[in-house]
Amino acid sequence: MLKAWADAQDDTPPPASASQLARHIEYIAATLPRQSVDDEAGEKRTAVYTSLLSGFSNRALAYMARKACETLDWFPTPRQCLEILQGYNAPPSEKDTALALCHRFWQGKFEDWIAAVKDGNVDQETIDNAPLQWRKIAMERGFLRWIEEERRYVIRRKIIAEVSA
Repeated sequence: MLKAWADAQDDTPPPASASQLARHIEYIAATLPRQSVDDEAGEKRTAVYTSLLSGFSNRALAYMARKACETLDWFPTPRQCLEILQGYNAPPSEKDTALALCHRFWQGKFEDWIAAVKDGNVDQETIDNAPLQWRKIAMERGFLRWIEEERRYVIRRKIIAEVSA
């Protein structure tokens, strides 16, 4: 059920709103000096930044603003902003976390199953009901063998060599 829920989730973070983007630009502007421009040039500059940065999430822009203030001496160019954003790693989403939990669960089930097969502690029904990929892996590891006439995997029995005295 968890995997079905995770698969149905859209984990793409929404883009920052215009006001959020403006706050991040203002944060940088309040911290780093920049070249003075007239009102018309300032509006054009703002339009360029808005056009280039409007698709990023609020968290990504917060990262960019902080990194710009930490690493730059002057207000960043649009290119510098985009370069900083390339270093942003979004935290795992709920979907990512759920899928990781599902993977860990099934990995544990597989490891338990393969250990039981290796030890010969499973019945034929358990083998037949295991996912095909698991059975193939067990065969590659030498724990199962394919019986063509029966069209199924069975436990590979250990051969005990008799030692003559």
